[in-house]
Amino acid sequence: MLRKLLLLTILLSFAAIEAWATHIRAGELTAVRISQSSLRYRFTLVIYRDTESGVIVGEGGLLNFGQGRILEGKPELEAASVSGSFSETNIGNQTSKVVIEWEHTFDGPGVYVVSYTEQNRNANIVNLGGASSDNIPFHIETVIRIDPGLDVNGTPQLTIPPIDRACIGAKFIHNPGAYDPDGDSLAYKLVTPLQDRGTEVVPYLPLDDPSISTISEGGGSPAQFSIDPETGDLIWNAPMFAGEYNVAFIVEEWRFSSFTGRYELLGYVTRDMQIIVEDCDNERPLLEIPNDTCIEAGTQLEALIRATDPDGNDVLVEAFGGPFQVNTSPAEFLNLPGLDDTRDFRPEPSEHLFRWQTNFSHIQSRPFEVQFKVTDQPNDPDAPKLTDFQRWNIKVVAPAPTGLTASILTGQSIELNWDDYVAANLNPKMEIYKRVESYDFTPENCNVGIPANSGYELVDDVAIGQTSFTDDNDLRPGVNYCYRIVAEFPLPSGGTSYASSEVCVLIPLDVPAITNVSVEETSDTNGEIFVKWTSPLEIDQTLFPPPYTYELVRYNGFNGTSGRTLLTTTTDTVFNDTGLNTMDQPYNYQVRFYDAGDNLIDSSATASSVRLEALGRVKAVDLSWSADVPWSLQIQSAPYHLIYRNRTDAAAEDESNFVLIDSALVTADGLKYYDDGSFNGIELLDDREYCYFITTRGGYGNPKIPSPLINNSQILCVQPNDEVAPEKPVIEVDPEKPTEEIEGPDGPLVVLENENCERLQFEPCSFANFSNTITWTSDDIGDDIARYNIYFSPTGAEADYSLVGTSQQTSFQHTGLASLKGCYKVSAVDRSNNESALSSAICFDNCPYYELPNTFTPNDDGINDTFRAFDQPNGKCPRFVESVVFKVFDRWGGKEIFSYSTTDTTEPNFFIDWNGLDSNGVQLPSGTYYYTATVTFDVLDKRKETQEFKNWVKLIR
Repeated sequence: MLRKLLLLTILLSFAAIEAWATHIRAGELTAVRISQSSLRYRFTLVIYRDTESGVIVGEGGLLNFGQGRILEGKPELEAASVSGSFSETNIGNQTSKVVIEWEHTFDGPGVYVVSYTEQNRNANIVNLGGASSDNIPFHIETVIRIDPGLDVNGTPQLTIPPIDRACIGAKFIHNPGAYDPDGDSLAYKLVTPLQDRGTEVVPYLPLDDPSISTISEGGGSPAQFSIDPETGDLIWNAPMFAGEYNVAFIVEEWRFSSFTGRYELLGYVTRDMQIIVEDCDNERPLLEIPNDTCIEAGTQLEALIRATDPDGNDVLVEAFGGPFQVNTSPAEFLNLPGLDDTRDFRPEPSEHLFRWQTNFSHIQSRPFEVQFKVTDQPNDPDAPKLTDFQRWNIKVVAPAPTGLTASILTGQSIELNWDDYVAANLNPKMEIYKRVESYDFTPENCNVGIPANSGYELVDDVAIGQTSFTDDNDLRPGVNYCYRIVAEFPLPSGGTSYASSEVCVLIPLDVPAITNVSVEETSDTNGEIFVKWTSPLEIDQTLFPPPYTYELVRYNGFNGTSGRTLLTTTTDTVFNDTGLNTMDQPYNYQVRFYDAGDNLIDSSATASSVRLEALGRVKAVDLSWSADVPWSLQIQSAPYHLIYRNRTDAAAEDESNFVLIDSALVTADGLKYYDDGSFNGIELLDDREYCYFITTRGGYGNPKIPSPLINNSQILCVQPNDEVAPEKPVIEVDPEKPTEEIEGPDGPLVVLENENCERLQFEPCSFANFSNTITWTSDDIGDDIARYNIYFSPTGAEADYSLVGTSQQTSFQHTGLASLKGCYKVSAVDRSNNESALSSAICFDNCPYYELPNTFTPNDDGINDTFRAFDQPNGKCPRFVESVVFKVFDRWGGKEIFSYSTTDTTEPNFFIDWNGLDSNGVQLPSGTYYYTATVTFDVLDKRKETQEFKNWVKLIR
């Protein structure tokens, strides 16, 4: 009897295994949002199963929406589906494709893991346990992030099937043909196949494991198994043994968030795919496709695709990707010469036509990817087929805005007008760009938007319905201003149009125009700058008779009026400014001019000296330079700036002589240069300083002002690969002002008196835009400090310090603060990017204040109707309050009759505003009542954090 029972148990076990042996080869689960007004999604499950198994997909299947809703078993899965059943199609090679769809509405924003699990995978998967792989569940998942700040979203769609064939010894390539309907950025990662939520398949061996493969195509080793994170090309180089293998990867989608200022991960789709490896006596077929291209939306793109086979076998050419999936005007892939779209094996060479009539809905920032796949068909019907993939990127670009015109409204403003934009229904914004002097380029092919380093600057952007703009932002006489406009499309699809034609307007030169601010001598005490300007060439001499007298004024820095100095009053138009610290700072100049009657007429635009900066690299130096000038430093008529350096001799010992070593093409590369010694083939040495200066060349674009304008930077010295950090700065403390030492989270803190506290009596109670200013000293040995880093901790805790700004000066104003409380440390950074230790901390604290009255009259006359903390009319406000707990007692202080706490409400009222009612809403009679108020302040000094007020208040009706 026992033997019969044991035999029955074994038979039942085998029957159970057979019942669950679905023999799934591959699959994926994707989603599309189908409602703009609700969070309703449609999910599509695609399963590829082994047809040698008689078991039907869905028996034992489990769909989990990640929000409590679970569908289990074939009847329930079908009943809840869109079509009511699984759809199955035989695709050959003992494989069928099974498809089913469901819809689901999510309750609200969140991150949801939607998964499908079913028993079992097919047997004999080599890298999943071999013969026992049919005992491993098949599991795939899709992650969806629903975030109102990231707009509507669906998952990537995978257009190329997850079953592919490979040959022993030949490199295998697969691409999923991923396409994102929302235009999001895609990224690809290999993962371990799963058998349940959060459970990886065990055992699993990656395809480059030595037990799986040790060879690569051509006979080398080791094997390689990887996926390109940008293109999605999965490469196995190369299979070693025949059999079936499964791998998995995820396709992530990323979208830029204007709220966070970075790209955010929206979710991913998992592909679990199968590779069938066979022994082949065959060569891979070849594809010939066009180069990547850009096309203007609304035009038709046609291209020839050609496939050949070295063995002369027939070939099947297929095309996948976004252009075939778009909702309107999808692309066609046709056979030549018949122009039919039948996909079958054809004699090689096989030629095909890709044809796509694009429209405005196809505009997006990312190119569309078209994946072409060619498969050969050996003469031996039992021989395996080889494939190859080629990718073609097509960027659909928005048309250029048209009809741009410009005219002078006044000497201080220019009006732009343009046509209504043809793709306005997609709600782009129109961006207005400006530069000094004309810049010639042709907006075509993939030259989209405004070229980098072209000198154009974004002036503003306007709504697409607006077709005019007035530029009145610091326009300067004598300057030739040139404009282009560009349509910029909203995320997530994004997209930038071709630039409009350029239009230029020359402002009349009726004031002096500075043409030269050139550093002729670099010194910390005896520097020299050559300044030159033109006379007001286009002034009305009847109204403003000559001769003209000029005042030259100098200021510190690139701009601003700090350090104003009147240098000279002259009738000349040149001046040598001496006795300057050109080593450490730039200067800017302005010319004021007077007519023959000594009447002040106007002033020139300001113009600064050129400032050179450098960063030491390993046996190299990075140079960059800048100036705040009314002319352009990037002009096509003189596009090169000149680079001079000392130590150009073979031994790098000649410090005195500067030699022109190279020039920088600033119209293409910007105001920068990288010196690695390649100009003379002598690499830079790490044990000495190299000194540089730059000669810039620019122009106003005005034929009345000679061009180019030549101006030199200061001389700057830097040591390559300098690893010695500067000395740490010391934050200055005014000895005339009191300081206080308090206990902080990690030890004592030094708190400075804050002059901003005295100003608060003049600010409204709602004021919350504070600033702190710190200054410091630093021992700048060898003039090597490039900048200072400023770190801030709102609590004084060491772990809370973060970088909040940089400064090239020895002072910093921290603005936009919600309070004054916080601590600062400063470091010095040299030209080789070495950072010093942080300075000792200095802190500022809030100045808390709170005051309550002793009488109120709740008689609804609009005057003193509530018991309220003093506010601005009294010159006093609650300041830096975190919470208030207020209680009222009878006059003997025994019975509590009213209470209020700001911690119990989402909209705290720190003023209290008690209206004279008790806790039950009953009006209290006139009289004297006792109260307590416990106020918690936002301060560093814990001794001042809590203050308790106790007093009597007189209620008068």
